[in-house]
Amino acid sequence: MNPVLSALLNLQEVDREIFKVEAELARLPDELSARAEALENRKAALEIKRRETAELRSSIQEIEHTTVGLRQRLKKLENESSNGTADASLIASYQHEMRNIKRNVSQAEDDGLKRLSRVEVLEAEIAEMDARIEEETATFAEFQSNVESETKDAEGRLAALQEKRSKRSSDGITASDLEVYKGLLKTRQGEALAELGDGLCEGCFVNLPKNIVVRLARGTELVQCPSCDRILFNY
Repeated sequence: MNPVLSALLNLQEVDREIFKVEAELARLPDELSARAEALENRKAALEIKRRETAELRSSIQEIEHTTVGLRQRLKKLENESSNGTADASLIASYQHEMRNIKRNVSQAEDDGLKRLSRVEVLEAEIAEMDARIEEETATFAEFQSNVESETKDAEGRLAALQEKRSKRSSDGITASDLEVYKGLLKTRQGEALAELGDGLCEGCFVNLPKNIVVRLARGTELVQCPSCDRILFNY
């Protein structure tokens, strides 16, 4: 086997594991952040419902205050129209105003009932969301603790792998070949090399032309798969 290829395989053995651990270390905080954001979004949605409920209750109180004033005015008009001192035109005016007041009171009461019904729906939703958020907060705290533990463990494994990697020699590998190898580690998720078996690239499972097989057999150069770009090898 080409000595450069042999050296790259030696590096790949450790770099594959390093890539996995680094991916895990990148994933854990991202997942924690996503869960934290989801929890905060739920809390924000809950706060919106609470504000809407408060505004509705305030408006219901205003409606009640308004209807109290209207009923007082209605009672006064009824008394004045029935005391026998008002003339016909004034009584007609009173009756017209009383009809308007009754209509306004009825509309206000209907509006108040609709708002109260909405408040009841919101309060049921708020109670459900409160319970769910409490449960998710506890779950998040547990997950956060697990992430901290897993991160510490992964950092320990990464340090050990990096120490092991430092002992692997890259002698004989040109800077350009090493750059190609490192680039493939990133783009091919830690698998920069692929075995060529029976004319098939084991990295992307594509049948390769015979000239690729011949070039690899010569062992004079690094040969890359024309499909996935991985550096090919065989035993």
